[in-house]
Amino acid sequence: MELREIKLSAQYNRIFTKEFNSETWSLSELYWSFIKEYNTGKVKKCNVVVSDDWGDLLEYYESYVDMITIRNHFAFDTYSTLGKEDRKRMQLEAVHKGMMQIAEKEGWEIDPLLDAYNKCLEKNLAYQFEVGKPKSSPDKKHKIGFWCNWDIDIFEVYWILFDKSGKELKREKFIEKKAFEGEFIYYSKFKWKDSQTVIFEDKYKYGTNEVWEFNPFK
Repeated sequence: MELREIKLSAQYNRIFTKEFNSETWSLSELYWSFIKEYNTGKVKKCNVVVSDDWGDLLEYYESYVDMITIRNHFAFDTYSTLGKEDRKRMQLEAVHKGMMQIAEKEGWEIDPLLDAYNKCLEKNLAYQFEVGKPKSSPDKKHKIGFWCNWDIDIFEVYWILFDKSGKELKREKFIEKKAFEGEFIYYSKFKWKDSQTVIFEDKYKYGTNEVWEFNPFK
């Protein structure tokens, strides 16, 4: 079975919980994007829960059906003083440490996790990706594609207009949301309504079912 989600979050109901949890989506998703084919047996989700005051629960390991949770220490006093890039690096270290602990406990392969860690660094901890494949307009003269930038403090989607050969002609941001609102992008759909109009839809069952309609030629 393939791993479907890695979640980095703070211990429930602490002073820093809400702010931290709102910032951890993109880095966890970036790491996960490099191990989508990782064989984790029956496990679908790994939770790395962090706190600066676990007490006896530090490194407590919990396995429940298809989900595993590990509890680790995190220096929130240091994290709170850092800029965005350094915060992302601390998040990466926390995710990787938790995943390595789980892998060793479960007997999973280690190399894919090391590769994921290094690829995150190669990407400068930036989670940016194309959304689906460009689609040709009904008159076959143009193509439309989409590109996402998912950072710890913002979620953005751009449409990209291409000519029929694939040369980029125009790019424009049309969606901006909070970082924790980005999961719908994996379930989005788009199509040409006609040769002048494009429709982009949020099809996530837990989403807002928003629909964006635009003319990329204006």
